[in-house]
Amino acid sequence: MKLVEVLALPTFKEAKVVAGHHNLANVVQSVNLMDAPDIIHYLNQGQLLLTTAYSIKNNPVALIELVKQMSEQGCAALGLKTKRYIEEIPEEVITEANERNFPIIELPLHYSLGEMLTEALSGILKERTEELNYALSIHREFTDIVISGGGLTNVINSLSSILDVSVILLNTRLEIMASSKDIDREAFFSVYKYIHDITNQEQINQFKVLTLPLDDTTSEYKQFSLYPIQTTNQQKGYVVILGTSLKQQYSSLLAVEQAANVISFEFMRLHAIEQQSRRLKNEFFSDLVDGVIATEEEIINRGKIYTIDKSLQYICITCKLDQLNQIELEKHSLKAEKKIHSQRDLIYDLLDTVLIKQLGNSILFTKGDIFSILVGFEFYNETIEKEVFEIINQTQQDMLQTSNISLSFGISNYAENVRDISISYKEAVEALRIGYRENEEGFIKTYRTKELTELLKTIPSQKLKEFYKSTLKELAYPEDKEKQDLVQTLSCFLNNNCQISETAKSMYIHRNTVIYRIKKCEDIIGRDLKSADETLRLRISFLLKSILV
Repeated sequence: MKLVEVLALPTFKEAKVVAGHHNLANVVQSVNLMDAPDIIHYLNQGQLLLTTAYSIKNNPVALIELVKQMSEQGCAALGLKTKRYIEEIPEEVITEANERNFPIIELPLHYSLGEMLTEALSGILKERTEELNYALSIHREFTDIVISGGGLTNVINSLSSILDVSVILLNTRLEIMASSKDIDREAFFSVYKYIHDITNQEQINQFKVLTLPLDDTTSEYKQFSLYPIQTTNQQKGYVVILGTSLKQQYSSLLAVEQAANVISFEFMRLHAIEQQSRRLKNEFFSDLVDGVIATEEEIINRGKIYTIDKSLQYICITCKLDQLNQIELEKHSLKAEKKIHSQRDLIYDLLDTVLIKQLGNSILFTKGDIFSILVGFEFYNETIEKEVFEIINQTQQDMLQTSNISLSFGISNYAENVRDISISYKEAVEALRIGYRENEEGFIKTYRTKELTELLKTIPSQKLKEFYKSTLKELAYPEDKEKQDLVQTLSCFLNNNCQISETAKSMYIHRNTVIYRIKKCEDIIGRDLKSADETLRLRISFLLKSILV
């Protein structure tokens, strides 16, 4: 109830505003009486205080201090009854109130403070009751729309009609979920850009009125409001209210709140349906990549709903959140689990809306902590492989820049037959593992048949060390300068296909020096370097050196 409406009540009609005339629109949420000098400790924001000032009647400084404290605490106004304990309101008190634009009301004598308190509280209670009835009515209207299958668009159109302004519903990715019929999409562009910028800078978790920058003269929507949609403590979107003002502002805000509540429940319902659908899809593809589904016919029949086509060649793309291992360290905490689920849902949505749409003929599913995408092509070749790599790379960069999410990707070879999709999945997972074994993050690895180094890494390190030392002997771990020179010359000799002259040129030394050092190496190792088997053994040893270091 506004202060000006309180002053219109019968017991307040003869009251006189002596200060703070510009703030008579202050909302009065409750009324209190003063019977002690420390009343400020019992006052709340939006309270109207009625008093005879008895406890501070001989202390004008205390009255000034009361005005200061009430103003700073956001109280609605101070009502003073004069001619009893104070003859008139001191001028310095009025000056202080005017400087703060804080309303002071001089109360009439012929009504008791109790009568005035009762009538003001009755007026507030009546208004609250009307607001509650209005909120219930609006909530019922929006709920009926959803229950009857009207969907989010009809809820937004109904809210737009109540507010008499254009309304748009955005999800967390700022995609338009629904909009009122009268929306001007072109004029909304500037607003959309501003919302994008401001939501990236700060988290808006309560109703906020915004104004476009002064230098933006292209949009007719100079002022707009954002109302966040929350579901189970997670941000799910925004109701955007376009326009410079709302009719009956408080009741309009109630309408927005009720619309947001209904939209929140609808979001949760849609999310539950999506989660169930996603679970069934994950179960099918888990069976597929684990080889549980044996025949091509069963794969096609069960995968028909997911548009698996036996005429296409499929590749598998796997990806994983790089920071997940750090989060899993706190996995026992409820907060960490919620964070993991929330982040996984966000990544799934981003992959579904960004990557899947660009790739075409693609299916997204999850298995454990790995996100997987099957992509079908009529004919897969190096050109298409390069295009796929570029799309993934761009998506990877965009997600890091916009959402601070670092993902790593593994890409398989293509499968000629749908029965080989399980092989492609394993290849994509292996590509991920190789990247992580090399201590990389934010990588894109394409699966290739294992190189010699990868094969060697599968052998126990102790066996590799034994082979390395038995082959090079005293040259395995050279400590003095002479042996270090011998190792360098031997390595260069092997790299130059055992050519003396080429080795001498590349090392800028005389060929006789090369001959001397190679002979010295043969003496230490005890093998003839003219043998192909021995040179192969030495090449493998030098390759092991880079692995064992």
